Amino acid sequence: MTIQIGMNGRFFPANWRPALQEIQFAHDNQFKAVQWRGPAGGLNEADLGAPLEVVAAELVHTGMQPVMELMLIVDQKGEMPEGGRPLEALKANLPAITAMGVTAVHWHLVPSGDPSDDECRALEIALRPQLAEGVALGKRYGFRFGIEHNEPRMGLFGTSAACAAALEAVGGLQFVWDFNHTTPDEFAAFAALAPQMSMLHISDTAWPEVNYHLPLGLGNLDLRLFIEVLEQAGFDGVGVLEIGGLPLSGGYGRDTDEALIDSRARLLELL
Repeated sequence: MTIQIGMNGRFFPANWRPALQEIQFAHDNQFKAVQWRGPAGGLNEADLGAPLEVVAAELVHTGMQPVMELMLIVDQKGEMPEGGRPLEALKANLPAITAMGVTAVHWHLVPSGDPSDDECRALEIALRPQLAEGVALGKRYGFRFGIEHNEPRMGLFGTSAACAAALEAVGGLQFVWDFNHTTPDEFAAFAALAPQMSMLHISDTAWPEVNYHLPLGLGNLDLRLFIEVLEQAGFDGVGVLEIGGLPLSGGYGRDTDEALIDSRARLLELL
């Protein structure tokens, strides 16, 4: 098993750092990867704080692996508030993906409104052709393409059964396991998807409650349970620390330099 410990880049409007600064921080503190946010309109110089080619060169210089998450809000028709569908957002990010050498890309699809379970299942099925096109683009441009699950309350891709159905229906689709989205009663079923996992999102939470996104050690999640599953499956990929917090857990901005360094050390002790 190999978990390359990465960090979620602090590229949020209320907590933004220039890309070159984040790469240097990650390199200086022995992170192996940085996760980038892929906006619906595509990652650009304004998002990065530097020309794309300069950022790409720094990634090569430091040996830092880039991965990308597209967190996209979708309505019951699969349309984004910005207009268009998730597939268009993926295509809009291809220039950055290819220039930076992004190795893994995934969608984290968040439903707008409060759709019913039946509406969520229907949308999950309707999204399969786009997921298949995402896999095809990944093969063409050299990245693994996957889908991340939500916590159960969110509905869309919020259960192991929904995720397993998508993985079975779409050949080559990968899965991103978020430890902090996983409830105790769903742990074993999500663990069974380990052979198809391309990436991990790692943070702490007040289990059995989920989605706190705390720095490691501030919750009670037994990370060893997750690590044991991944060891048995021979996982090989990036594990991104997503420890910024949420309003549910006291607010954003918990991903300080000190918290990232400490969380990396805590995770490394388990590997």
